[in-house]
Order: sequence, then C-alpha cells, then structure tokens
Amino acid sequence: MNFILFPFKLIYKIYFLLYFVLTLILFYPLFYFFLAKKERFPKAFKIIRVYAKVWLYGSGIYLRVKGKENILRDQPFLICSNHTSFLDPAPLYAIFDQHFVFTGKKEIEKWPLFHIFYTSGMNILVDRHNRVGALKSFMKMKDVIDEGNPLVILPEGTIPPHAPKLGEFKAGAVSIAIQMGIPILPVTQTTNWRRLQRASLFKGNACPGVAEVVIHPPISTEGLTKQDTEALQEKLKEVINQPLKQKYGV
Repeated sequence: MNFILFPFKLIYKIYFLLYFVLTLILFYPLFYFFLAKKERFPKAFKIIRVYAKVWLYGSGIYLRVKGKENILRDQPFLICSNHTSFLDPAPLYAIFDQHFVFTGKKEIEKWPLFHIFYTSGMNILVDRHNRVGALKSFMKMKDVIDEGNPLVILPEGTIPPHAPKLGEFKAGAVSIAIQMGIPILPVTQTTNWRRLQRASLFKGNACPGVAEVVIHPPISTEGLTKQDTEALQEKLKEVINQPLKQKYGV
C-alpha cells in the first residue's frame, strides 16, 4: 500500500513546499512592513492569521475544532500545544483571534524568509543552551503577559521522531505559568502528523485532509508554587495526551 501511495505523497509534498514558498514570498512585503515596528504588530498578527488560512486551505487542509468554548478572553494565559508537524503553528493562528506571541527555538533565525516572524521582535526565540539568552527570553515573555497578551509555548520544544506519541515536556512552560499566576490552555493537534509528517522528501506521511484541534478546559495555576511544577507538568501532559490515546492508543 505504501508503495502505491508513494507517488501521491511525493507530488503533494512538492506541491505543498512550492505553495508555501510562493505564498510566503507574496505576503513577505506586508510582513516586512508591519513587523518593522512594535506598534504595527497587532496588524501584523491579523495578516499572519490570513496567511495561515491561505496556507492551510490552499494546501487542502481544513480545520475541525473541538472545545472553542474553552478559549479564554481578555486576559493573559498560556497556550500549550503538542508538536507533531511543521503545520502546527498555522491552525493556532487560524483559531485564536486574540493577539498572542509565539515562542520558538533559536535555530529558526537561520531559516530563510520564515525567520522574519521571530527576528522582527514580535515573537520570541528561546536559546535553551544559553542561560543568559534563556533569561532574556523569559523577561520578554513576562513583558508579553504584563501587557495582557496570551503566550504560546510548545512544551516538547521540537517535533518528536515518534509523533503522534508525545515527546518529553520541558518544565519551562509550566514554570512560567506558575511564576506569572496565569492559567494554561492545553491544546491537542491530533492529525497534523498525517497531513505533513516530519521526514525527508521521500519518506513520511503527506496528504490533504482534516486538521483536528482539541481545545481543553483551562488549568488554573492559582495558589501553586515552584514545588508544584513537576505535578502540573504531568497533569498538562496527561490532558494533552487524552485525545491521542483515544485515537491512536499512544
């Protein structure tokens, strides 16, 4: 079966890559202008939301969202999603209309074109291998929360090779939530690994279809301290894993 499907997967991957690059180039002048100054960031966010939808729907990927009623409004909170595909940021931009700030690994600053979303200053790059850099990133995250905006952190940090099975959760996400006293909104993306799996051009899943996103009830951090970090981290991982366990038994 895989042998029969291989040409279709390859054609779709090539199409997806070309479509992504072409649309990014088309939108790039807008990104360049609106990401140039902080006061333009809210408008840049709206343009990124449009771009995310163009990227998804033009690739034949359609959203199915469960739990929209759990989205918090008019307050800072932490959005924590699993990470199974390079697609994962796009559904979050398409779903959440409140201006949020995304965190990403420092390596992104080397990615052609795409790096503008982080090197402009609107989103935050985190260098986990540099304590001084990590502290600076934390202070930027604190500023985001103090300004009343949600913050997005993918606790796994990178796409695990065995996705959809969850990778190890880093403690940084829940630590920030506890220190800042903000709720955590767990999100599970269940099918992105089927739409575009992290693999070489000739390997891995790739096909159009549904991107299913489950938004769970928020987890309060009220009254929690540093000693509760490990327990909260396990709770967060368990909540995010529930739909994956039901769907795939992982």
